[in-house]
Amino acid sequence: MELERATASAAPAESGPAWAGRPPETPGAADERRANRTRAIRRVLLVVLGLNLLVAALKLGYGLASGSVAMSADGVQSLLDGLANVVGLVGIAVAARPPDRDHLYGHERYETLASMAIAGLMAIGVVEVVEGAANQLRTGDRPAVSAASFAVLLASIAISGAVSIWERAAGRRLHSDLLQADAKHTAADVLVSVAVVVGLVGVELGLTGADAIVAFLIAATIAWAAWTIVRQASLVLTDAAFGDPEGLLRAILAAPGVVTAHNLRARSSGGRLWVEVHVTVDPALDVKGAHAVATAVEGCIREMAGPQTQAIVHVEPAEPPHTRPDPLFGAAVPPRSDSPI
Repeated sequence: MELERATASAAPAESGPAWAGRPPETPGAADERRANRTRAIRRVLLVVLGLNLLVAALKLGYGLASGSVAMSADGVQSLLDGLANVVGLVGIAVAARPPDRDHLYGHERYETLASMAIAGLMAIGVVEVVEGAANQLRTGDRPAVSAASFAVLLASIAISGAVSIWERAAGRRLHSDLLQADAKHTAADVLVSVAVVVGLVGVELGLTGADAIVAFLIAATIAWAAWTIVRQASLVLTDAAFGDPEGLLRAILAAPGVVTAHNLRARSSGGRLWVEVHVTVDPALDVKGAHAVATAVEGCIREMAGPQTQAIVHVEPAEPPHTRPDPLFGAAVPPRSDSPI
């Protein structure tokens, strides 16, 4: 069954491509947009870095003074948040480099690699937390609990919570794997701080080892957050499909002049989609008319997937064997009853 347009359309006249649609983004405009995105991500990371260092100083200072392993572990996690921001700044600087002879598609996937480095830092934090908690269980040390400890934790929860929400929103707006990974890292820090509060309450109530037990829960939380980051990054690096491929096919088939479509491919890299598709058109069209159809298809793709999407459209005559169905998605729409193909 062939992938055909849902609505009938007459063959376009050779005199003019009336359906040209949204024009493709010029190289200068694309470069400026990417530069603005890089600057925006860098600003977010710098602000988050400053706040993470402030939270780390509060937690480590009090944790070392009071002897709380969980508080100190939480402070180490906040310090690693700051180090993750530094890794992110380096990663986004490399990702912003233009294409060269060794990287024809650009360096954008270094942003995704930087998110995996953040997961690695989180794994180091897991080891540190587990070792500290195990040591406290062996020695039986009991941390001091005071109003100051709760004040430090509540302040850090407020700061880190606001940072995580803001950074996640920025990551979605900028389509940044790096910012969204770092937001998860910071969100894990919030959960860690909440767990530390629970542990300190347990110590105050005389529950032996509560602080260390909570530290183990902290380690599990950090490990899970790291795994989700690695999983998301692996999907990008292995060209996993993103979005709604069948919906994208429907949008392509709705472009004027398109008869069938197949071989759709879509992947994510550096905050934008790369889409490739083969479409068939009226065999009687000249090169100018076929190019106009391809331009219209690019416009439909960007309308659905975003203006930053890079689209490559291969045009073929609407006759066998080019009218074959898509090997992965089959028919995106029911076949037209009046189709001549």
